[in-house]
Amino acid sequence: MVTLQIPDELESLIELGVQRAGESRDVFLREAVRSRLEEIEDIALATERLKNPGKHISLDEIGRKYGLTD
Repeated sequence: MVTLQIPDELESLIELGVQRAGESRDVFLREAVRSRLEEIEDIALATERLKNPGKHISLDEIGRKYGLTD
């Protein structure tokens, strides 16, 4: 279990989100944390791919390979 201190302004936003989502506070906060962790993972993956982009294939090459050219 984790305990957090949340500023009043953020507390108000959380309560508004809970009401809008129609979820319990626990579910809302769990999903918010999960979503943020997924974002961080996506950013890390994108950063790694930018550092090591691999092979580039042009649209013309793809068209020829799959017979999509006129």
